[in-house]
Amino acid sequence: MQIYTSLDSYKGPRPIVTMGTFDGMHPGHRALLEKLKELARRENTRAMVISFWPHPRIVLEHDAEKLRLLTTLEEKTRMMQDTGVDDLMIVPFSKELADLTAEEFVDEILVKKLNILHLLIGYNHRFGKGGTSFEQLIPISHTFGFEISQFKHIDVTGLTPSSTSIRNLLLDGRIPEANFMLGYRYTITGRVTGGMKLGRKLMFPTANLEISEKAKLIPPDGVYACVVKVRGTYYGGMVNIGVRPTVSEQMDHRTIEIHILDFDKEIYSEELSVSFITKTREEKKFASLDELRQQLVKDEVEIRRILKLNGIG
Repeated sequence: MQIYTSLDSYKGPRPIVTMGTFDGMHPGHRALLEKLKELARRENTRAMVISFWPHPRIVLEHDAEKLRLLTTLEEKTRMMQDTGVDDLMIVPFSKELADLTAEEFVDEILVKKLNILHLLIGYNHRFGKGGTSFEQLIPISHTFGFEISQFKHIDVTGLTPSSTSIRNLLLDGRIPEANFMLGYRYTITGRVTGGMKLGRKLMFPTANLEISEKAKLIPPDGVYACVVKVRGTYYGGMVNIGVRPTVSEQMDHRTIEIHILDFDKEIYSEELSVSFITKTREEKKFASLDELRQQLVKDEVEIRRILKLNGIG
C-alpha cells in the first residue's frame, strides 16, 4: 500500500475513491473496502482511501474532550494496509477544509488533485459544509464527469457495526460485545514506564503502560483478562486500570498496569500491545497489601481459566 500525506504527490491513474475517518476499522469499513477493491479491479485502476487526521470532531471542537478514538493513526494505517487497498491518502483536516461545500471539495480535491474515476460512498457518509447526502451528490458527479455509487450497510447478526456503538460498549466495560462488533480484540499500545515497583513485592510484577495518543479510548477502571504482545510474542496477561486505591492517594491519576503471565524479562521503555478479552472485576480498595495479594492470586486463577477457554496459554 502506498501512503500519501500530500494531495499533490499522487501521480497515478484515475482512482476509485472512498472517504471517511475509518475509526476502529470494523466489519462495515472492511466490507466497504472490499467493494472498493472490486470496483478498482473491474476498471483496472487503483483503489484509494481518503482518510482525515486529526479526527474532524477534534478540529471542529464538537465535544472534542469527550471523543475517544478506537484506533490511532498508526493503528488505522496498519489495519488499512492489511486490507490490500492500493493507496491511502491521509488528508490533514482543518476548519478551512470543513468550510468547503461538497461541490467545492469535489472540484478542488477529488477532480483537480486526484482526477477520480469513481466515488464510493458509505451508507451513512456525508461530506461538505452542511453534510451533503448521496442523492445530492449525483448531479455533482455528472457535472464533473465521474461515477458515484453508495455502499449499503452490513449486519453482524442483526446489528449494524458503527464506531459510536463500539465506543459505547467499551466505555460500559462490555468487552466481548465490543470485540464481536469490531471483528477483533480491542487493543491499546504504549510504552512501559517506571512505576512504584510494588508489584514485585506482591509477587505480581507489572509493566506500567503509557499511551501517547491522549484521545485513545481506555476501558473503564477494573481488572481484565488480556493478551499481551511483547517483542513479537504473545502472552496471557492481567490488566488493572484505575487509581490503585489500596496503595495510592492520587485518586485522579489513572494507570494501566499489566502483569504478563509466565514472563520475567526486563522490558522498561519497550512497546507493548494489550488486547482485551473480558473484564473480570471492578477495582476496589483492600484493607492491606496482604489482602490485595490474596485477591491477585484469585485473579490469576480466574484469568488463566478465561485464557484457556479462549485458546491462549
